[in-house]
Amino acid sequence: MRSSASRTSDVARVAHVALLGLVSLIIGCDSPAKQEPQPAKAVEVAAPAEPALPKETCPSWAKLDVAKLPELPASPYAVNFEQVWRIVLEKHFDPTLGCQDWPARRLEFGAKLADAKDQTAAYAVMNELLGTLKQSHFKAVPPAETGSLGPARVPVRVRMIDGKAVVVDAAVGGVVSGVPRGAIVTAVEGKPIADIIAKAEGASMGAHEVAAALHGADGAMRQVTFLDPGKGDAEVTRAVKCVMPTGELVTIGNLHDLPTTVSHRIIKGTGVGYLAFNYWMLPLVKRVEAAMTELRAQGMKGLVLDLRGNPGGVGAMSIPVARMLLTQPGSLGKLQFREFAQEFNVAGNADAFTGPVVVLVDEDTASTSEIFAAGLRDLGRVQIYGSRASAGAALPSLIETLDGGGMLQYVVGDYHSSKGAVAEGDGVKPDVVVPETREGFVAGRDAVLDAAVKSLSTGGAAAKVQP
Repeated sequence: MRSSASRTSDVARVAHVALLGLVSLIIGCDSPAKQEPQPAKAVEVAAPAEPALPKETCPSWAKLDVAKLPELPASPYAVNFEQVWRIVLEKHFDPTLGCQDWPARRLEFGAKLADAKDQTAAYAVMNELLGTLKQSHFKAVPPAETGSLGPARVPVRVRMIDGKAVVVDAAVGGVVSGVPRGAIVTAVEGKPIADIIAKAEGASMGAHEVAAALHGADGAMRQVTFLDPGKGDAEVTRAVKCVMPTGELVTIGNLHDLPTTVSHRIIKGTGVGYLAFNYWMLPLVKRVEAAMTELRAQGMKGLVLDLRGNPGGVGAMSIPVARMLLTQPGSLGKLQFREFAQEFNVAGNADAFTGPVVVLVDEDTASTSEIFAAGLRDLGRVQIYGSRASAGAALPSLIETLDGGGMLQYVVGDYHSSKGAVAEGDGVKPDVVVPETREGFVAGRDAVLDAAVKSLSTGGAAAKVQP
């Protein structure tokens, strides 16, 4: 049986990466225009030849008759397994499912399901099946784990730097944690960080596992052990209260009462505006517009749009925000669904801000944030700064409740930017990579933001980007 921290990790990840889930429902989706068949070109044939054998292609499972499939070995979890397998069969954007023999996968993992001793083990088999697709935004969560402990968390943000869990933000929503910036977290609730991140794939997921361990019910206490840079790296254990993030609450689909924030300011002595928001939710558009209006009224010459930590949201919001920055029409890219394609077309706006723009990304920049950043870069409108690539989780997904109360998040579309870039997997890579160090955070510096502001305010490369 996994620990409560591990179970919370699953739910927290689903909550963060699911936010693009309703994009296909909210954006008006028009079917692509039909292509008229072109007449075949005449070719000169020297002599009759044996007919060529058809090239082997990936079979489409779109018309598979599931009624003819063999029964699976008996298991109390077979109903949910069949639901998961069939939802993917019917709703994935690629009817070939990445050239996989999906019926064979059913038998393979159905046999494993028969050996599952409990619900946790059964859902692990389902997630192993989903893992064969090698895409983000796939997760099956059992009923016992869908009741999240809530969005309350220890008010810190952690990043993996040189294999260490370094505190990069020591306060959240104005609540100070008491754990200093630059501290290295070594354990949570007595569990060593090495154990918490043992199964994480890469530094990004390691940071997510640590963050999940730092979540809890509102007011719950977490024992955080860390190396305190202010005390010569002496190891300190402190009980820290989980707090609810502040902000205007927005509900969408299965995601309830998300605290949304928009912050902006002119960075003193630079003429550079700073704008950040934590989710892509349509009610935020007016607040972002108001922030841009105020920044421009204060003489903003360049803009830093900080999408670090923004896990995504409703794709439709990317269009009006992009329109605040584009005088000419353009496309942020295309989502390919099973039956149609949806283009993120942005109309030109004569009143758009025309100064240079830098977008900041990190490992928590995902989904709509990645579509927005990749799309505007393809249009030559922004430069991207960061210490590393974004999350690489750009595929739109939906969340569906399973029989018995479990939950499945699954992919329904594929994304490519207007120049064919793919954010999924590798993420959006920065144009300018700015190294971050523990020493910098101890000193209270934000190296990525500092580099972007310096370039914008001194006429560097970022200042030369034009719409």
